[in-house]
Amino acid sequence: MSGQVHEAVSSVWARIEKWYADHEVPHFLLPPATPEDIAAVEAELDVSLPEAVRLSLLRHNGSKGGGWPAGSLLSCTEMVEETGVWRDLLADGSFDDVADFNSGDGGDRSLKPGWWNTGWISLDADGGGNGAVLDLSPGPDGTVGQIIDMDHEAGPSGPAAPDFVGYLDDRLEELEDCTVIDGEYVEAE
Repeated sequence: MSGQVHEAVSSVWARIEKWYADHEVPHFLLPPATPEDIAAVEAELDVSLPEAVRLSLLRHNGSKGGGWPAGSLLSCTEMVEETGVWRDLLADGSFDDVADFNSGDGGDRSLKPGWWNTGWISLDADGGGNGAVLDLSPGPDGTVGQIIDMDHEAGPSGPAAPDFVGYLDDRLEELEDCTVIDGEYVEAE
């Protein structure tokens, strides 16, 4: 694993962990995944996760429900489950009527057309069908590993971050703009 990626992931996680400690909720972050847990995700989803995602999972295997700005940072098991739901909907034809979503002249060429594709891996979830997604199969103007947003009503959009480290940086900014009251995130005034 490259030293630069390791340093970037370690640095942003240290700052995120400090925020959780300062707000007395470090228990919101789950213990590390094992290398076997990560290998199981890759095998089950037939993907190779970017180094930054693997390093992150080795630090924290997700968060408790409601313990992340977007709802929950998904654990290895939850990544497989959430991604599986979307893949099942794609496979059973649920998205056939929106297969050309984002394919028109004004479409974002960073993403492949469609409502979902098998190269997307769920990273976080709000419990309502929305969340950040790792894009391992981008459109012609996209980058492998970019992070996109999936809204179950509005469809996919993005990229929201150029890579997983950028995603973590964005979540840190969200954390810094809020506080915790009675175990719930509240925007700081």
